[in-house]
Amino acid sequence: MAICASSGLRRRGRILLCVLAFLTQLPAAAQDPEREVLPEQRQPLAFVSPTGLTPLRGKMIFSAFHAESGQELWVTDGSRAGTAMLKDIRPGFRGAFPAGQTAFKGHVYTAATDGVHGIELWRTDGTAAGTALVIDLQPGEEGALPSELTVFRDALYFVANDGRSGFQLWKTAGSAPTTARVSSIEAGPRALARQLTVAGQRLFFTATTREHGHELWVSEGTPESTRLVKDIRPGPEDAGIQNLTAVGDELYFTAHDGVHGIELWKSDGTARGTRMVKDLLPGPGPSRPMHLTALGRTLYFAADDGAHGLELWKTDGTEAGTTLVKDIRPGPSGAISSPITAMGGRLYFAATDGASGAELWRSDGTAAGTALVKDIAPGAQNGSPARFSVVGSRLWFSANGGSASGVEPWTSDGTPAGTRAVADIASGARHSMPQGFRRLGNSVLFAADDGNGNERLWTHRNDGRVVLVGDPLSQRLR
Repeated sequence: MAICASSGLRRRGRILLCVLAFLTQLPAAAQDPEREVLPEQRQPLAFVSPTGLTPLRGKMIFSAFHAESGQELWVTDGSRAGTAMLKDIRPGFRGAFPAGQTAFKGHVYTAATDGVHGIELWRTDGTAAGTALVIDLQPGEEGALPSELTVFRDALYFVANDGRSGFQLWKTAGSAPTTARVSSIEAGPRALARQLTVAGQRLFFTATTREHGHELWVSEGTPESTRLVKDIRPGPEDAGIQNLTAVGDELYFTAHDGVHGIELWKSDGTARGTRMVKDLLPGPGPSRPMHLTALGRTLYFAADDGAHGLELWKTDGTEAGTTLVKDIRPGPSGAISSPITAMGGRLYFAATDGASGAELWRSDGTAAGTALVKDIAPGAQNGSPARFSVVGSRLWFSANGGSASGVEPWTSDGTPAGTRAVADIASGARHSMPQGFRRLGNSVLFAADDGNGNERLWTHRNDGRVVLVGDPLSQRLR
């Protein structure tokens, strides 16, 4: 691009034109065949990279990038006329970088920067006037970097660094006066809280201290109730705690105590009630439980006991009640290749039985009730269903229907006949890689690649049509 090399332009203007030139050189014909492309017109709705779709009052709040404004908050009702940048929080092309959108009491909260305060906690009621900074926890350019936004009881909890005590647990009711620090995890730059997970009346998380390493903590919402649960791997070494998953009032997770390898654990928030569920691979070897999913009062997960490969297991929290559901692919090779999602009393996941490739399976928690739903890519090819979302009574996901269609959006009601491709967005063998399926009224919104490397926002309407939300990318600069 000649304009990118031009020395006669100021740096800011040159970068903006480079971005515009890149976007507008892409072919537009495949982006939305139902809409005529008008290359001479300015395209205010030609945004890309929509993320964090969060419903609010019949609309969807999300973050997206536009060449003129950078990454900012946007709002849509699913139509072109009802889609707009919500507020230019950081005027100019650099953008506010909103992330972590979370709904709480009539607002959507996000981390963002206005270019003055650094990345801090913001909130919006869906209007420009109602979009404002909640609190400036760490004055200056760096900001408090709030993350892990989690609704617990009557407050919004998050992790942030005020510049003095490291990344601690905080909470807010939505205003500066109601924002307070909850934890005091070894004050200093090493403090690090993360993995906030609600289980009943407790908020679990993991945190780092010099004495105990990164271990399991819990809070009932006050500084006095915030404490280390148990030093699972005694001493300063980390227990490697991951996969925090609530089943009722109890928390399940994976951890390494230094003796048994990575295995399944559970906790009721007390040291005595925190224990390994079962050593699936006896000795120091790890069974590496993953894809933990609650269905009723039972936890389902994938694990490798050293004999069956990565297969489907379930537990009621006792050693005797932890059992293999089904050896889908007999032998040590293993079957499961995706996260597990619960819908309508059943589990859905990608697996292979060794004859078909990785395809859509379902299970009711019994061996007899665990079966292939549909061979999406017939034969030994992999349909590779992934990025599952439950929207109403249907499962939405990405899958590869074969060389003729690539990875596109699919939906299923759990039956072979009710499992079908939704659209071929990136026409031919190209992949649209859809994700983030969310309901909005009678439609389903999701992000997908248009086939030219541009992740766009799409809507599946009640009439079955899939339409681009916003403008196609024009073919050249005006």
